[in-house]
Amino acid sequence: MNLADTPARPGMAARLRAAAGRAAGLLEHAFAFHSRAGARRATAAVAALAALLSLLRGQDANWDLRNYHLHNAWSWFEGRLGLDLAPAQLQSYFAPGLDLPYYLLVQHAPAPLAGAVLGALHGLAFVPLAWIAWCLLAADPHRARLAPVLALAGLASAVFLSELGNTMGDNSTAPLVLGALALCLPGERWRAARVLGAGALLGLAVGLKLTNATYAVALGLAVLAAPRPWRERLGAGAGLTAATALVFALVAGPWLYRIWNEFGNPLFPQYNAWFQAPLAAADVTGDMRWRPRDAGEMLWWPLLFTLDPHRVSEIALPQLAWAALYLAAPAAVVAWLARRRRSLAVAAAPDAATRMVAVFFVAGFVLWMLVFSIHRYLVVLELLAPLLLWRLMQGAWPAPAGRRLAHAAVAACALVALAGWNDWGHARWTSTAFAVEKPARPAPATVLLVGDEPHSWRLPFLWKEAAYVGVASNFPESPAYAAAVRERLAGGEALALLVAPADAMAARLQAKDGKAARYNRIAASLLLDRGDCALMRRMAARSRSLALLEPAQSPGGRCSFALEGAVQPGGDARQAHETEVRGQLEAIAAQLASTYGLRLDAGACSRHDSRIGDEHFPYRLCPVALDPGAQPR
Repeated sequence: MNLADTPARPGMAARLRAAAGRAAGLLEHAFAFHSRAGARRATAAVAALAALLSLLRGQDANWDLRNYHLHNAWSWFEGRLGLDLAPAQLQSYFAPGLDLPYYLLVQHAPAPLAGAVLGALHGLAFVPLAWIAWCLLAADPHRARLAPVLALAGLASAVFLSELGNTMGDNSTAPLVLGALALCLPGERWRAARVLGAGALLGLAVGLKLTNATYAVALGLAVLAAPRPWRERLGAGAGLTAATALVFALVAGPWLYRIWNEFGNPLFPQYNAWFQAPLAAADVTGDMRWRPRDAGEMLWWPLLFTLDPHRVSEIALPQLAWAALYLAAPAAVVAWLARRRRSLAVAAAPDAATRMVAVFFVAGFVLWMLVFSIHRYLVVLELLAPLLLWRLMQGAWPAPAGRRLAHAAVAACALVALAGWNDWGHARWTSTAFAVEKPARPAPATVLLVGDEPHSWRLPFLWKEAAYVGVASNFPESPAYAAAVRERLAGGEALALLVAPADAMAARLQAKDGKAARYNRIAASLLLDRGDCALMRRMAARSRSLALLEPAQSPGGRCSFALEGAVQPGGDARQAHETEVRGQLEAIAAQLASTYGLRLDAGACSRHDSRIGDEHFPYRLCPVALDPGAQPR
């Protein structure tokens, strides 16, 4: 046989390209929106993937869950509004509706099931995102493939990934807001049923989480900006507003009315400068620390918080989308003007759907910046960002270069968010989400929850007969509040619930968004933190920034990393830590005496365990009583 006649075998690169092409074909057949069946398959696959990722991340243990999400649902079910006083600090009086399903799930089902359900719920944001993309890509011959891809790219956003499967509520209400936007996008005309349905979804989103109010305003402006006759726009806007207000009143109205009757402020204790409720300081207007400092920062805000994510968040949420949008938008405007000048005619104006989404996006961002500027409240817009970036890039550069640049920009934004994936705190799964050691003693009349560490998640597992009162916390106390605390303690035995030593060490050495915490999560997932921790020990020995905490030093009872310099070697660290704890107890006792006229018996404290998943949060109970000789200020 002549070797020259033998067909040449394809090279490795060619085989890889062929395999990639076959895989892409299979994925397109399975998930592209060529039919309703494909859309249903894609939705089911994304929801399942989100549920799986939630399971892989572990038990939610974020600060807000420990502070108020679990407590507020329990308090609502138990009818404790008039009995307790700010046990979950300032957040004690947030509407509990969003927290009730999770509370019921973790009370009656295995904890991993609750996590999977939350993950799947968050994954449903894919549906309205793909719907909006389908509308905006109406003129694109490839929209059957692009709509699900851009929706998936939206889910690969920094905020969405950080809250995937957790209880903070931004991801849980995002599908409602996006669904309202999708229903409002007009076809040939607005249908009344769709506008009213959008209002119902929007009212539900705002009723469950008040921070969505900025999106309600933005959607109203988007409806008014649609290229439709004014009578049609005003009618749609009126219908949207009426439906939103009605559903909001049904969902949140009863709770706000109860809070108003109880305290004299429906948003108690926030914005109390308007309502002058006696138990809260009169100058509280909300959390202003994240907003831009001046007009100059407002102008450059997307670039500033892209370069420094801590400007808008307690944890770093790396992303590139906002800087990319900020730079792509003027390029698209310049390109549009250039096309108009060359043709000596008016360039094609954006279609109705694109104009509405653009107005919603810009108005929502400006309102967010002025009112909150907290990154996680931006999740709805960040989910839309890849779609808007795609349209801007294609508008700024002609095809096919514009399409390639758009592909690259969207992919880069998704990769940055995925590579910098951060979260708000998780623990390893156990069958029960929460476990609290209840002291074997009669219930005290009052338990003071001392400090701004979250304590209230333990209350459903302690004494139902006791009254729980928050002191020295983030609650904006007035002199009348301190007097109410003294009045509560005049009725019988009282205990103070305090942070235990391991909690303080965890707070200092294992910040949630630090390098040590990320390595600890990886080590825990690979089971490297058990036994003699040989691999972790070698990594710490070779690292300039990490030290190893032995199981006796670590809050979880297993090996863990800490930042070098935050812990001293050997017993010196424990001794230094115990000295710090004694100093903290003395400071707490002095604060209770000076502010409330109370005496803390630090020598009679007892230590107890509690956990979320497999992460331990020990706490202390110390006797506390009125000090007749104290003169509180």
